[in-house]
Amino acid sequence: MLLIIMVQAVAFFVNPVSAQKLKPADVPADVTQTLEYQYPYVKVTGWAKDDGKYVASIKDEGANGKVYISESGQWLYTHFNVPQNELPSTVMEYVRTNYPDFIVSVSCLQEKENEKAQYYLEVKPDGVGMKPSVLLFSTTGRNELVSRTDPDNFKDPTLPEEKPAPKAPAPKADKPVASKTEPKADKPAAPKQEPKADKPAAPKQEPKSDKPAETKPVKETKPVKESEPKEPKEPKPEKPKKEKPEEVITDEHGNVALKPNTVPDIVTKALTKKVMHPEDLNWFLIDSTYVAKCVYSGKKTAVYIKPNGLWDKTLTVLPEESITGPMLKHLNDFYKGYRFKTAVREQRADKNDKTMVDFYEKANYKSKLVTTVIFDKTGKLIRTIDPDYQLGGEDSKQTNADDDALDKYYEKMNMSLDNDDSKDVPENVKAAFKLKYPRVTNVEWKEDDNMNYQAIYFSARGKEICVFNSYGEIVETMVMGKVENLSSTIDEYIKKNYKNCKVTEYYTVRKMAEKLTCYKVFITNKKTNEEDILWFNASGRPLEN
Repeated sequence: MLLIIMVQAVAFFVNPVSAQKLKPADVPADVTQTLEYQYPYVKVTGWAKDDGKYVASIKDEGANGKVYISESGQWLYTHFNVPQNELPSTVMEYVRTNYPDFIVSVSCLQEKENEKAQYYLEVKPDGVGMKPSVLLFSTTGRNELVSRTDPDNFKDPTLPEEKPAPKAPAPKADKPVASKTEPKADKPAAPKQEPKADKPAAPKQEPKSDKPAETKPVKETKPVKESEPKEPKEPKPEKPKKEKPEEVITDEHGNVALKPNTVPDIVTKALTKKVMHPEDLNWFLIDSTYVAKCVYSGKKTAVYIKPNGLWDKTLTVLPEESITGPMLKHLNDFYKGYRFKTAVREQRADKNDKTMVDFYEKANYKSKLVTTVIFDKTGKLIRTIDPDYQLGGEDSKQTNADDDALDKYYEKMNMSLDNDDSKDVPENVKAAFKLKYPRVTNVEWKEDDNMNYQAIYFSARGKEICVFNSYGEIVETMVMGKVENLSSTIDEYIKKNYKNCKVTEYYTVRKMAEKLTCYKVFITNKKTNEEDILWFNASGRPLEN
């Protein structure tokens, strides 16, 4: 049975007939702030208004999507386009079986508040003006059907067509039979003679004999013994079938995989934002962190997500050809004749991305001792771990002299170790932050020009800054946005009044005392590299600094 599959990319989730295209300046501030809050790092490619809802076209890590927001600024749902060749086979098998000869007009991944992500499909008969059936499938387990909504007057294509009952033939009117004139016979017709029935033959009579007939003695029949009823045999008990033990999946470190239904919804939803279509997915719980191990884009991947749904980091195994030029230059300059073993890229929520390269130095071929070099995302050296040096602790073989040599090596490569500024922050300020954000870790502290303390951290919305005064009171909060999402009103103002400047970053700022929401925009002069800060209100009008 042939299933015609077609994706109508032009009508992707927004009907071009009813949708009204909008300029960014025509979108209310409440709507743009909601989009920025839900998806702070996506690229917005357009706005439209459809059926009373604002629709933002976005690109998020290569995936095209539509974000639906109400007129009051409430996020309704988001659809990310999913090519049909990437849908689970069980989903497409359901469509082929239950909707033969239908077309799939829409296929996407749907996200809603406090709900698991689901596959959203619209299927309909091929033709103009046909109303679709809406199908929802789960994105975990066996991708079971969650709901199915068919339009009114839906005819199930799997049922045989009802043939109309044959009409009864109308009764024919009796026609008068024309009398045929028979020729007159001169003689009366002879009566028909019926065939004579055969008479039964008379039995033959035996000749009479004078002797009396001899009577044969009758043999006595022995009484037949009644057979005693046999007791029915009891059926043999069936042997219990041996149940196959449930397969236990473990990772390379012996961690046992979790059942998919035990992973919190907020965690699985966070995974869909980082990895759209994982293969061979298994979940593990490691040190209170949920780890999704899978194959993504042909590479082994591990995504670390906190129990509250905050993404922590992603590890990706890289082939040798993925090592960048600066990394290769360092390896060839300092480790001539090395042999590559493996590499892992670590993408982190705090943006301190790293790449770890394991290899064998020429002198360690036979002993298989591994040397590890860690680079930052630009290819600069962060740390070298020699075969006798253990990451995260000191090995008994490592001497103080080796540590000093390692520090000198960092200095030679113009690198430095991170400093901990939290020691200068008052305890009441740190306690106030912990009370307000109990689940946030990896906080960086800084003191600003107003003698306030900035707690810098990363959440699901991206980079955030919470500013405290010395009494532990929150002065303001800031959420970083993407430069390309900056209001067109602000962008035009800067181009007109600061022609030689470019926007480097901006924040949505909420001032607690004034109960004010505004934008803090950082600009840099292209010629002098001098930095300046501009302030705008929620409507994009400039404020006095």
